[in-house]
Amino acid sequence: MTRMDQGWAAVIAATAAGVFGFSGVFAGLIVGRRQTTDQAAVEHGQWLRGQRQTAYLETIDALDAALTKIEDLRDDWDTLYERVVTTSGEDTFEEYVARVGLEARERGARPLERAVLLGPREVDDALHVFETRWMDLESYLRSQANGASHDQAWQGWESARMGALEAREAFFSIAQGVLWEAPRPGRGGRGVSWRGRRR
Repeated sequence: MTRMDQGWAAVIAATAAGVFGFSGVFAGLIVGRRQTTDQAAVEHGQWLRGQRQTAYLETIDALDAALTKIEDLRDDWDTLYERVVTTSGEDTFEEYVARVGLEARERGARPLERAVLLGPREVDDALHVFETRWMDLESYLRSQANGASHDQAWQGWESARMGALEAREAFFSIAQGVLWEAPRPGRGGRGVSWRGRRR
């Protein structure tokens, strides 16, 4: 091999080493940056999952407390009616029933708002359905308190109550699916195998 060929071989070897070295550094930077971004996404996902878990549990507690308050109102209906009517305070019985419903709703407002803020959209939709069913239940009880439209056999009670309970269970199912999805850089599906029941 001549001296000139040896020179070219050294230049080609040095150029190849430089190109491969630069490519390695560039690939390392991209991979390292991607790993940092992925790690940040997973850490944020874990934080959000913890926040959601707390908010969803508080929301379920608030829904259960509101439903219990309304069920207690129904169970003690006759006794409460006599007490409110005979004491003849400022409230009519219809106003008393409306106030009980409003107090139950106000107690649960903060946890519901927090759950809606933390999302996702499916949780917001499920809580909107619950709110609609709750308003139906309240409306039914107010109409029962109003003597003109009184349903003597309480035929609409079970339907209104079950509507609210089913909406509560639907929220539980959606919240469970959200929490069961492990935090990761990409997004995946949600699976739910069972529902929490309150009866």
